[in-house]
Amino acid sequence: MTARTGLNGLALTGEERAVETLRLSDARYRRLFETAQDGILILHADTGQVVDANPFLKDLLGYSQEEFLGRKLWEIGPFMGEDASKIAFAELQVKDRLHYEGLPLETKDGRRVEVEFISSAYVADGTRFIQCNIRDITARLAANKELAFQVEEKSKRAEELALINAELARSNAELEQFAYVATHDLQEPLRSVASCVQLLQSHCEGQLDERSQEFITHAVDGTKRMQTLISDLLEYSRISTHATAFELTDCEAVLHEALANLMVAIRESGAVVTHDALPIVNGDATQLTQLFQNLIGNALKFRAERPARIHLGAVLKDGEWWFTVADNGIGMEPKYFERIFQVFQRLHTRKAYQGTGIGLAICKKVVERHGGRIWVESQFGQGATFCFTIPQPT
Repeated sequence: MTARTGLNGLALTGEERAVETLRLSDARYRRLFETAQDGILILHADTGQVVDANPFLKDLLGYSQEEFLGRKLWEIGPFMGEDASKIAFAELQVKDRLHYEGLPLETKDGRRVEVEFISSAYVADGTRFIQCNIRDITARLAANKELAFQVEEKSKRAEELALINAELARSNAELEQFAYVATHDLQEPLRSVASCVQLLQSHCEGQLDERSQEFITHAVDGTKRMQTLISDLLEYSRISTHATAFELTDCEAVLHEALANLMVAIRESGAVVTHDALPIVNGDATQLTQLFQNLIGNALKFRAERPARIHLGAVLKDGEWWFTVADNGIGMEPKYFERIFQVFQRLHTRKAYQGTGIGLAICKKVVERHGGRIWVESQFGQGATFCFTIPQPT
């Protein structure tokens, strides 16, 4: 091990080495003290006088070296205020460590600065000193305050939206219940009207002229159409009023039930219905059967001159099952894509195609109740593909 040498190249004695080590340590500390990005204030623990203050603190508060050194905390302008300074110093004298968050200081030019104040006591050469580290957190506290305000505002908006949604849910439930009651109660008097008109037609057969007979025929047809409309509206309202709890449901079994219900229409049209493997989902089996039945029935109704081909597919994407019901029917123009899912919206006359135009509206309501969405992709004359999603069971 080589002996340490001084600046003159001579070996140092033990005492000289100790002095050199102390000098180097002091130089390192001084460099850290001078370049620190936090304010540092050194106080004499007995008198409260400032022994030293680093450049960062002087720049932060706007005081010169002369205004700091040798003065007590409460003698440095409005720095902490006289009372606050004396209280703080009293605490510093009896505690080895103090920590204040958001301590308000005042700069020489009167600006308010919020700081984090951490003090620690130490002894050097038999004298007790207090080192105070002072960090400017004004911007951080302002940012936290703004963030807290934004969180509070978002919370208020969330509460308002929750109240609005609750009110909408209540209102929708009342409307659905009203629709159900109204359509249900209308069935009986309408049946009476239809029956009376038909009895009148039968009673007056051969006694009325052609014009009178035509009027009665129109009345009978009108009551029948009204019965169908009310029946379909009742079915639409039942999606909410007569819904059952969700459970794991095999879509293969659902499709089998829907095809059994459509067996006559499929056989008469000569349609071929194929499908991929279908998944198990969390849902209402009765409503899902209605959904498949309506979409396949829609493809059968709007088939083209060529033999009908209908295919059902299912693919898992991003936690959702994407179902498709594709046909080679007459198709439709894009401008009708939204309209067809509205209640009682028809693209064709009753003479061309039977129905009230509520089937796809029912499909939309069923899909939305299951947490999914439904849409159509089509070109006129080239068939249509109805797509809908249902979340994957968790």
